[in-house]
Amino acid sequence: MKGEAKSGAACIVKPLEQAHLANHIESELPPAYGPRLLHLSEGLVHGADVFITSRSVTDLSGPAEPNVMPHKHSVSQTYMFFSPDDSLELEVEIEGKREFVRAPASVFIPARVEHALRILRGTGTVLSIVRSGKYD
Repeated sequence: MKGEAKSGAACIVKPLEQAHLANHIESELPPAYGPRLLHLSEGLVHGADVFITSRSVTDLSGPAEPNVMPHKHSVSQTYMFFSPDDSLELEVEIEGKREFVRAPASVFIPARVEHALRILRGTGTVLSIVRSGKYD
């Protein structure tokens, strides 16, 4: 389903499962990981200028193998972390420096800055917003 953005018109789309994404490894994720959902992109709505995905985890007891490898985008990216019980813990790597993050929190990644992400434990959702209609 692809919507058509028109002046003054809203486009409502349902998220789609996004099984493959550059710089992401999906093959060894534990069952606690839900599917990655694509909420909005140029591919879903013509003219969309953001690429929004989410992934939820439920009762992750310990770190999985890293699945978001170090990479860069030509535009900025924002991660938002949500947890119904404040249990979601993550490791965010920015230009080789690792930071521990506990939800709720947000992380802004400027354009052309190398970054990676790893969910460590807990229950919650990671929302990613790339400021381009395509994932580059």
